[in-house]
Amino acid sequence: MKKVVFSLILTGLLFGNDSTIGGLLKEIKDKAVSKNYSAVKKNIYGLNRDFNYNWIIGGMKHKNPAESDDNGFSLEALNTLIKHSNSFKPLSKSPLYGAVKKGFLKSFKDNDPKAPFSKDLKNGAKNIYILDAPKTKSMVLVFNNGGHYKLVWWKEMIRVANQIDLLRYRDTP
Repeated sequence: MKKVVFSLILTGLLFGNDSTIGGLLKEIKDKAVSKNYSAVKKNIYGLNRDFNYNWIIGGMKHKNPAESDDNGFSLEALNTLIKHSNSFKPLSKSPLYGAVKKGFLKSFKDNDPKAPFSKDLKNGAKNIYILDAPKTKSMVLVFNNGGHYKLVWWKEMIRVANQIDLLRYRDTP
């Protein structure tokens, strides 16, 4: 039993905990808290010559707490996303699916020659998950790439966190 527990801990330390969306977000938080921004890159699915790496990490380094800032970032908002990580849904079930598909396929080229993200997006987005803010185009996108979740994008992540937290609070007895 001790060997099994030790193996699980060692596996988590070496390979991270990106087998769930919550685990992925916790990894990103831990790295942001320690300001290990270069390590965050491991948790991001690269698009368009690393544009999204630089965009997401740039927002973390130069925090702008404005809700409407596209790559704004706060640890409080990230904690809210972690708390509501079970609220992510398949992109294909979101009203934003068509707009996201059109925008990403037009604007971003997948770095991977096999293009798993783009291929999945074109074929029903079965492995892409979204947490979106109602009545806006704000969203957080993650991609399950071979059993490991990767952050693809967060647009106005602070707005998403604020709205999802308000909705859940309002719906709780």
